[in-house]
Amino acid sequence: MRMCNRPDCGRGEIDQQGFCEVCDRERLPQDRATAPVRVPEPVRGTGGGVAQVRPDPWYGLGLVDSDQGPDAPEEPPRSAEPIAEEHRFCPNPDCELPVGRGRDGEPGRTRGYCPECGTGFDFTQPDGRTVAGRYDLERVLGAGAFGAAYLAHDRNLAAHVVLKALHRSVAETALHERDVLVGLRHDSIVRILGYEHEGPHLVLEYVPGVALSARDGDRLETLLAHGIRILQALDYLHARGLLHCDVKPLNIMRFRELSPAGALDQVRLIDFGAVRRQRDEGPVVAYTPAYAPPESDPEHRHPTPGFDLYSLGMTLRSVCRAWTDRSAPGVDSLHLLLERATDTERPPRRFVSARQFAEQLSGVVRQVVAAAPTHRQVARPSALFGSMPHSLHGGLGAARPLAHWVEARPCEDAALSMRPPFSSPEPGDIATALPTPLSDPDAPDMAGSTRRALGESRHALSRRDPELAERALAAAGLDDWHWLHAWYCGLIALARADIRSATTAFTTVRRAVPGELIPQLALGLCAELRGDLDAAGSHYGAVFDTTPALGAAGFGLARVHLLGGDRTKAVGTAVRLAQEFRYERQARVAAVRLSVMVLDGPAQPAPTRDDLERATAGLAGLDMDRAARAGLRAEIQYAHFLHHRDRAQLSDAVRELGRHAPTEREYVALVDLANRLRPPLRWRWAARRARTGHSRFGGTPTTLSS
Repeated sequence: MRMCNRPDCGRGEIDQQGFCEVCDRERLPQDRATAPVRVPEPVRGTGGGVAQVRPDPWYGLGLVDSDQGPDAPEEPPRSAEPIAEEHRFCPNPDCELPVGRGRDGEPGRTRGYCPECGTGFDFTQPDGRTVAGRYDLERVLGAGAFGAAYLAHDRNLAAHVVLKALHRSVAETALHERDVLVGLRHDSIVRILGYEHEGPHLVLEYVPGVALSARDGDRLETLLAHGIRILQALDYLHARGLLHCDVKPLNIMRFRELSPAGALDQVRLIDFGAVRRQRDEGPVVAYTPAYAPPESDPEHRHPTPGFDLYSLGMTLRSVCRAWTDRSAPGVDSLHLLLERATDTERPPRRFVSARQFAEQLSGVVRQVVAAAPTHRQVARPSALFGSMPHSLHGGLGAARPLAHWVEARPCEDAALSMRPPFSSPEPGDIATALPTPLSDPDAPDMAGSTRRALGESRHALSRRDPELAERALAAAGLDDWHWLHAWYCGLIALARADIRSATTAFTTVRRAVPGELIPQLALGLCAELRGDLDAAGSHYGAVFDTTPALGAAGFGLARVHLLGGDRTKAVGTAVRLAQEFRYERQARVAAVRLSVMVLDGPAQPAPTRDDLERATAGLAGLDMDRAARAGLRAEIQYAHFLHHRDRAQLSDAVRELGRHAPTEREYVALVDLANRLRPPLRWRWAARRARTGHSRFGGTPTTLSS
């Protein structure tokens, strides 16, 4: 028994194909097995990406609770169709002439006698035949492209098996299928148990289940998890240079498997009659047209793993066809994913590997399970985008700037005319805050000149030079349909404040990688800049509900809720965001401000008594410097004033701001504002007290009388 000799594994058994059963990689040559492992250092500086990263693309399976699979029927289902005429031969092994064939447009007989030897035949039932003195045929399960499948009882194993009968005219195909299956050992691939020359027949395990389909009560994530399992099987096949070429619902068995953890809902890929090696020449011969690329597609002339990935995309499209409400969590992303997987107009846009497909499918599962009833939120690194620490809170996460109070002008009723309490992030700030794409793990052969050009484009954007960034992007030589090209086009458009073009570019990115959250966040920011609050709320909500760790989505959602007149939802969003350690302080400040913030417009409700109490309690629990605390207290007192018209407390709060003014001009302006806000004085001695006051900056203070 040979074991894996890779230093970072060293524990898996090597299979007949030379691959490790644990790490799924080839055994190293002896001269490299003892070489020290070198961990690549990340690219630093202004590069267009970092070291290639391929996190676990199957992580979506861990987000789905395994439901119980379909119960195995007491008796396996009987095929409703007789054996196809091309597979009808005399059951007499000494004869085996074609029988039951149609003539002159009339179908052949399914029951009768061989005209040569007189042996009876019945192609609707096996009629108790025994193969190789061991396998008692019980019923017909179906007939595929290369032969009929029977349910048989194995006398030696005392168990049901599947006997796949292939006539001698396709014996070479039978041998090829046998040789392929013998070397495959994967939980999601049917297992071969033997081969009988009589017939010949393949002996396969019997999977007591049903063809993959959506059952009543199935959750979407359950079906998508089955898609990930089949992608694991295809990745296993493709790594061994094999193509299945006939992936479809009928060739994916869904069954119930008992385990120590209980009954599990599992799937297994079956029927390898059309399997071929990737190095084989010539077009694909056996396939199901409804699930295969069109005949004009390049995959037919030079088949690659993309042939199987297209077929799986069509399979998922069929299985998930009941989910049509694209406003439901994750459903729009699923539709975009399947559109890319089955794109016939631009074949290069389709997925090139099972892992690339699974990465995006896992991302869709992540969006689906974040909603009810699961409410499972997962923070994890992206395979395509770097981290995004910038919150882009637009002013929500900090006290009002002192300049707002300095410039404030009181009206006759003492209400203040001030700048807006917050704003949407500036387009240029968004362009520099959105993360740098990582090197595409599915395009490891990207030229060094392309990487350098992308790095130069990003560096130009950081210096707010969109013209230079555009020239560098042109030098990268990326195809227009590539998501990397579209991403940089979006950033350049933002740097120019061209929101419409940025939206178009980021939409292209989202359509290419619908399992990623960063493109949706970018679209939310663009929608907010356009004033489309509904679209912004939809994008922000999808991202924030999936993972609050992207704080920019939480702050954006809070802004949208408040602008839409829903203070309660705005505050609730900030409170949820405060549970994220990175944004705790900013989010708690935002919760205080959102509770008492006053906006112009008839649709903006004034803060309630409960809002004021919540803000006061929130301020008491904040650990912050005196200047920021004074700013929040002034904002709370202004909301109190609008309720109770207590000008004295508001005046005191504004006067307290003056203690933190950086210049005498600002100090004088704040004290002057405080004096104007005070109620009219009715006692003569008050004027005398005002004249004896002292200024922190020296000189004569302004009068306290209004």
